[in-house]
Amino acid sequence: MAVRAKISKGYIWRPGVIGAMMLGFCGWFLYDGTVAYPLQQKIWNAYNQVVQDNPGDPIEQARLWAEHAAAQGWPTGTPKKKVEDKDILTQKVIAGITAPIGLYFMATFLMARGRWVEADERAVSTSSGQRTDYASIKSVDTSRWQRKGIAVVHYESDGQGGRIILDDWKFEREPTKRIFEAIEERMPGSGADNDGELGDEDVPSS
Repeated sequence: MAVRAKISKGYIWRPGVIGAMMLGFCGWFLYDGTVAYPLQQKIWNAYNQVVQDNPGDPIEQARLWAEHAAAQGWPTGTPKKKVEDKDILTQKVIAGITAPIGLYFMATFLMARGRWVEADERAVSTSSGQRTDYASIKSVDTSRWQRKGIAVVHYESDGQGGRIILDDWKFEREPTKRIFEAIEERMPGSGADNDGELGDEDVPSS
């Protein structure tokens, strides 16, 4: 009986959520840097010009500004924030930083969907097309298994080395543990019969 560990839902949604947030921030900052802030800067500059052209009379300045702003379709109140070129540049820089971060995490989310690791009676395989029979396994790095639940299976196929990573955070925990135990029992030097059926009696559930 084959044991398959699918991608963990707790793992897969994290990059999806982070990616969506980063891309959302990117859109927000990009809008501010290309639309909102330049418009605020234009309004401020126009208001400042009205003040300079009509010095010394705040009431007249307010009246002329209200007329000009209304004609442009802008808010007629006194602009409260002066936007400088550096403010616009900052928004664009932040957008440029958050965009690749968001794309990376979204790509991680999309590529992780549908991933799995499986062990059957004769071999270990993955959704990416890797497959190795137990006899071809050369070693298993278990240095991080107890602490982090990560084991690296090193194998050789057609003279080429490869590796399969077991990670009980990225993949469903219990099936991943059962696959790890199956490999330990069946790889060369374990003393197990590699042709036997892989069932619950062969792979104890933890």
